[in-house]
Amino acid sequence: MPGYCVSAGHPDAARIAASILERGGNAVDAGVAACLALSVLHAEQVQIGGISPIIVKMANDPSAQVVDGVGRWPAATRADVFRERHRGRIPVGIARTVVPGAVGAWITALRRFGTMRFAHLADPAARLAAEGFPAHRELVETVASHARSYLKYPGNARIWMPGGRIPDVGDQITYPELSRTIERMIAADRAAPDRESGLDAVYDLFYRGEIAREMVSHVADEGGWLDLEDLATHTTRVEAATQARISGGTVFTCGPWSQGPALSQALMIIERSLRGIPLEREGIFYHHVLEALKLALADRDALYGDPDFADIPMARLLCAQYAADRAGLIDGDKAHPALPHPGLPGAAKRDGAIGSDQMALDTSVAVVADSGGNVFAATPSDAASDGPVVPGLGFVISTRGSQSFVEPTHRAAAAPGRRPRVTACPTLFVHDDGRVVAGGGPGGDYQLQAMTQVLARHLFRGESLAAAVAAPRVFTQSAPQSSSPHLVFPGRISVEDEVPEGVFDDLVRRGHKAVRTPAAGVGKASLCLVSVGAGGDEAPADPRRASGQILQAGGGDVIG
Repeated sequence: MPGYCVSAGHPDAARIAASILERGGNAVDAGVAACLALSVLHAEQVQIGGISPIIVKMANDPSAQVVDGVGRWPAATRADVFRERHRGRIPVGIARTVVPGAVGAWITALRRFGTMRFAHLADPAARLAAEGFPAHRELVETVASHARSYLKYPGNARIWMPGGRIPDVGDQITYPELSRTIERMIAADRAAPDRESGLDAVYDLFYRGEIAREMVSHVADEGGWLDLEDLATHTTRVEAATQARISGGTVFTCGPWSQGPALSQALMIIERSLRGIPLEREGIFYHHVLEALKLALADRDALYGDPDFADIPMARLLCAQYAADRAGLIDGDKAHPALPHPGLPGAAKRDGAIGSDQMALDTSVAVVADSGGNVFAATPSDAASDGPVVPGLGFVISTRGSQSFVEPTHRAAAAPGRRPRVTACPTLFVHDDGRVVAGGGPGGDYQLQAMTQVLARHLFRGESLAAAVAAPRVFTQSAPQSSSPHLVFPGRISVEDEVPEGVFDDLVRRGHKAVRTPAAGVGKASLCLVSVGAGGDEAPADPRRASGQILQAGGGDVIG
């Protein structure tokens, strides 16, 4: 059979996606199955009740579509509570709960672009949760890093730290409550006469039926705002992806309710700032990337938010002249000491709380390209340590409200009905010859910076995708972090240990406050990518975190 590519945040999720393709499903079917599996295999950082932004490119469509997968603040939200009772912060716990968007995104993606029934795609996840799997290092390290947060909630501790103990690598992990929840969704589909009505039945169960009532009862007991009306009126958007022309192709991202368009802005600035620069000089390359990221993130911080509530000037931000103007601000010899001012008149620069780096909410990823030319990329997310688990359901309702701001004039302010401005941002690049590169990954704010560097190396320096993924990275901390309390360290950069000492010294000479950081580990930015089309297919593995890749060549060879 013709070939396919899969890359996912856990090897078993990749295998499950491949099995769906082998049974005749398309990329969207396989991608949703992988996301459901990740909500079990990475239940410490992916919730069925969380978020799942999706980007899809169907073979018959030259553009890409986004399924937003992000819920909104409840109608009863009062942001003044954060300002008056929590010192301007959005506290950990039920107060940051928003409508869960992942299930709506998966059902909507299947309805619009898929071919298989929900039950077929969810069954592997239900069996994994019931029968168990060996605890992997990332699960163990995540629980260890957040043990105090798990212990704060008895229900969470019972699931993720049974007996008050951090699991050991290799321990058998089961999630019986989560398995029963998925089985209830499977049963709703199987009781329906056909695929479409089955998808409706699963959606209704989760957003209007018994599961919805159990979520709302839990939130009420915890003193939160989410109610049945918030869930029943939830809608998932399918919209044209934000796009920008980059040398040799088009980059597609989620809209300004995510940080995605800042990737396009950064690449457009880098492309122009590097003209005439000796690209083989690593120190110069890193410097221009860092300065371009600062300029793009300055606009993200001041101008991005839910476009239903604010006028986001995306056409201006993604035009060639604006990118050239911003590139002209880069001093090739000297780093900007902090975050620059945003580039449009009237946009206010906002300062975060001065502080060191913090471990961000984490994420996983599923990327699938099928033999028919369809491509799916999703970044399902939301941590299990950030709020109380719903009794009997086995998941935490999305706490992604943490990626909002409490100032009422901020374009990403917490307010009734608004989507937070999320860090999760799957990306897709289409070369002019039709070749497609798609992916995403964990890492909070840093996932965008990692993808920027990989694509910049690949597109502007001609590096192979595998080499670009493996190359050492640097990250600016000059932009306020997306998650409350929005910490910032002006001028500071994190430099992966693998960056040579001479390059590190070069960055210091240019004024960067450089500190070393391990490349690998929990909370680090790691990417899963697939590349399909002219020249052959590939799914390079990022060495920073464990993941799974399966590439089936047209002749039937499978490379895992």
